[in-house]
Amino acid sequence: MPLRLAKIILASLAVFSLNACAYLRIDPDHFLIRSDVITSVEQEKEIVSRAKVGWTDDGKVRVLYVSGTPYERGYQQGVLLRQEVRDNLLYLYDKLLSKYHFEELLFEAYERQRPYIPEEYIEEMHGLAHGARLPLKVVHGIHALPEISEWGGKKRLNQVIKDMMNGAYGTSCSNFAASGPATSDGTMYTVRILDWGLHKISKLHEYPLLTVNVPTKGTPSVNVGWVGFLGAISGMNAEKITLGEMGYGDPEGETMSGEPMPFLLRDVLTYATSLKDVRKIISSAPPTNSFVFLMSDGKNNTAELYIRDRFRFEVHKVGETLKDDSRNFPAISNVVYGGHYDDKMHQSLTERRGKLTPQNIMDEVIPYIAMPSNFQNVLYDPAHLRLWFNNAKSRDESAALQPYNFYDFGKGLAEFKK
Repeated sequence: MPLRLAKIILASLAVFSLNACAYLRIDPDHFLIRSDVITSVEQEKEIVSRAKVGWTDDGKVRVLYVSGTPYERGYQQGVLLRQEVRDNLLYLYDKLLSKYHFEELLFEAYERQRPYIPEEYIEEMHGLAHGARLPLKVVHGIHALPEISEWGGKKRLNQVIKDMMNGAYGTSCSNFAASGPATSDGTMYTVRILDWGLHKISKLHEYPLLTVNVPTKGTPSVNVGWVGFLGAISGMNAEKITLGEMGYGDPEGETMSGEPMPFLLRDVLTYATSLKDVRKIISSAPPTNSFVFLMSDGKNNTAELYIRDRFRFEVHKVGETLKDDSRNFPAISNVVYGGHYDDKMHQSLTERRGKLTPQNIMDEVIPYIAMPSNFQNVLYDPAHLRLWFNNAKSRDESAALQPYNFYDFGKGLAEFKK
């Protein structure tokens, strides 16, 4: 274990050992038991009382309901899931430091991203660190990691990245939406396949978490993610907008000086009420790396695919052929799709057109088109605010072959807001 991380853990243990039978006071100057917002135990209790921890109906995955200001929502997660947040984030941070010794890269990446991260997420990260009693550098470093993994400049660190993912580091992912005559019941189903081999070096897959955010400003949403990670990779909001994203090569001009993708997608969850809003949010944010986004709107059963990099923003709609220099995604009526395996996706979706159901999507389509690095899958039914999701089980057991968990977001949100 790196000396620096050992000191962090020892200091944390020292804090917990003090006044073991008494409540530790909040000290704004202490590096762990501190808060620049909360000034009393009574205030902390009131803030935490506006959140709750539940479970999916099968009792297998935690659902965290948070409300209030960004700082308060981060603090609520830090307090209510303190042990899990600390174990998850410290383990990943330890792995990054002990194996690759590139803490400075995390610092540098975060500092380049920082001017472009909306202040509300800065405050939420502060709240998480304060509530979980973690050093801010750990929270910042973990949240800088997704952008590093897509950064074209990683070519000079390519062997490190390859080793990190044990030869299965692809981040192209796959997404599709099918509706109307393309599905067996006419319902639109949107699929987000996350091929990002973090189960090779982290415990994220051991700590899946649905975070239902009820902000003081904006739209409530469910973030399909992991304990301690505030950015959005997958999710759906109460306006029936769903998220999907994929890396798209390493073209010239990639940079970390822009709004990080996970916080850009948080913007979509919080502020988009239509695909028009989604287009505006993505096209106006300072770009970083090359991404493809596939978003859907369950209010009118529409979906669109966007290509966004430093120099372009393209919009592609259902039933269009997508093609670039090396890839070809022939048009499928009532379907929009893109991903790592263009031929396999076209074959599978064409063969099942008109017969797609949640069950055969989970059992047949996703296992066929997922990469070896498959880490998480989400199947959305946005019109009814429902979703199914899973995560990799272990280092060698990808998500595609694991059972799915079901969550009725509409029902959960209504019960929390009572």
